[in-house]
Amino acid sequence: MLRIWAARAFYALSTLQISSFYVVTMHPYLNYANYLSGHERNPFQQRILPVAILWPLLHSPAVLWVFMHLKGLFLPVQRGAAFVLSFFAMSVAGYYTMKLYQAVSPGGKLPFLVYLTFLYTTLSSYVILVQMHFFYPYDTLSMAFFTAGVYYIYTRQFAPLLLVMLLGTLNRETTLFLIVIYAIDMASRMDVEMETPLWKRIDPAKIPWLRTAALFAVWLGVKLVLRHSFARNDNSEDYVRVRENLHLFLPNHWPALLNICGYLVPALLVFRRQIVPLRFGNYLLVFPVWFAVMCCKAILVETRVYGELSGYTAVAGVLLLERYMAFNARTEMRQSNQEG
Repeated sequence: MLRIWAARAFYALSTLQISSFYVVTMHPYLNYANYLSGHERNPFQQRILPVAILWPLLHSPAVLWVFMHLKGLFLPVQRGAAFVLSFFAMSVAGYYTMKLYQAVSPGGKLPFLVYLTFLYTTLSSYVILVQMHFFYPYDTLSMAFFTAGVYYIYTRQFAPLLLVMLLGTLNRETTLFLIVIYAIDMASRMDVEMETPLWKRIDPAKIPWLRTAALFAVWLGVKLVLRHSFARNDNSEDYVRVRENLHLFLPNHWPALLNICGYLVPALLVFRRQIVPLRFGNYLLVFPVWFAVMCCKAILVETRVYGELSGYTAVAGVLLLERYMAFNARTEMRQSNQEG
């Protein structure tokens, strides 16, 4: 028990350090006064959920008094509020990353590496950027919702997944990809070999279309309400970005393009057939869809747009490491038996 609490304290301190570094090094892209009053540009204003956290923090005399006395990281007070939000969101995302690992690998040998790998992928996604050093209040919350969603998908808990879809879409529309992963999960075949290509592991006939439609209805309903609510806001930054992304495919941008979750997502794609359980590995099929959408709606070298994948990537990376260690152990045992 003492070891467990020591590990939790260690994780808390490391999360504190990462979230502190995040808010100190990044520059706010949104105008807080406009965002909190509902007058910021779209699509940013439509990602409204962080207001429920930032507004009380920035309008509570008690909280502001604490920020003023703590100073340092907590001043200006907008940065203090951003730190509280980021620390909370990273902690929730880390918690669900650990829960996901326990569900996917109940007898896992490397649980202590999972949270540290998660922090690495988070740091790489949101902070280690050559350009676009911007802080968005909904980013780390998106990661928390998405990781929770993947956990509920894998453990087949539909009601909590619906709640994640509702609240998470109020935060950011990337919850749409959870519907894709849900369909992949439910359509995964269990009668295939490990070397079978991912796309051949899927049987569309197994998708529960009514439940999938329910998830999409929740997502679409939230998006329509938000779009209507902020229809009069500035839409100058809400456009298709395919043309401006084309030059980012040139070789000089490849280092930034490949830095998706600290280069781990490209590595997972290479070793995709080795990820077990196979159902969990199949989730990588969401990546081509994700990349195609980001080609249209985001700036590709801004790796924060893939940050929601941090928790999944951390778990999949540790699973690959465990598999490699088990393979080496079996090889050494065979060699030892042959020598004996």
